[in-house]
Amino acid sequence: MLKNGVEMTTYSRLCYQFFGDSIKPLRKYFLDMKKDLQKAGMNFTLDEYLSMAVFTSVIMFLSETVILSFIFGLFFAPLIAVSLSITLSLSLSGLVFFLFYSYPMAVSKGRGESIDKVLPFAVSYLSAIASGNVSPYYLFKTISRFKEYGEISKESGSIARNIKIFGMNFSDAIKREATRTPSKNFRELLYGINTIITSGADLRSFLKNKADLLIDDYRRRIRKYSQDLSVIVEIYLTLIIVGSIFFIVLTSIMGSAGGGGTIGVQSFIVFILLPLTSIGFIVIMKFKSPMK
Repeated sequence: MLKNGVEMTTYSRLCYQFFGDSIKPLRKYFLDMKKDLQKAGMNFTLDEYLSMAVFTSVIMFLSETVILSFIFGLFFAPLIAVSLSITLSLSLSGLVFFLFYSYPMAVSKGRGESIDKVLPFAVSYLSAIASGNVSPYYLFKTISRFKEYGEISKESGSIARNIKIFGMNFSDAIKREATRTPSKNFRELLYGINTIITSGADLRSFLKNKADLLIDDYRRRIRKYSQDLSVIVEIYLTLIIVGSIFFIVLTSIMGSAGGGGTIGVQSFIVFILLPLTSIGFIVIMKFKSPMK
């Protein structure tokens, strides 16, 4: 939907030219969106993003009103057609604005879940690096090179970049990233690292203890997922597979007694209902999985 490429940057600037001044009085009502934009890693200011939301909603409203008025005009009187088109266009435009509003929150939540899934392994690796008494900058610079850590690599790279290129001290760089990360666990880790470094305590011991706690929590979530998976598989086998077989057999018997007419229903179950239901169960299991 929203990319950080040239096209979207150009679009955001165009929207800001039209509505930048108009939406400034509304900023105070969308301060939560500003935090979501930061946690989602979306490179837009609040004014730019609100301008895009308003501009897109207005364009949608105007175009939908014209198109729907023409379509409804084929079936209703002009006044009724215009009233219906305006009402429906307002609803659709409002939906578009709501999607803009909720999109950063959804992206932020997804990034937080991705971070939490790999955090135990990333902290274990940080603990191993810290045993060499390296600088904090080197810790985050090293882990940023491992792309398998996903969002953690990106946020670690941001910390290293702020220190190396922008000249921020370690404490400011790590606190800045802590306020922007969508993961509560990673935020606590960053604040803990900052406290340990500034107080001169043993960073390796802190990271090792933190890694042990996260690994234990990861094992607990794996066990819970295994239990949930067993329940889901039992439900799938009992309701879907056995239920479908029972229904097919029952309809076959009834069809034989009543003269047929059940092939269409059976075909729907076998070729459409069962595959779609199976895909649904796979998506549910994938969504609930704590593994990366």
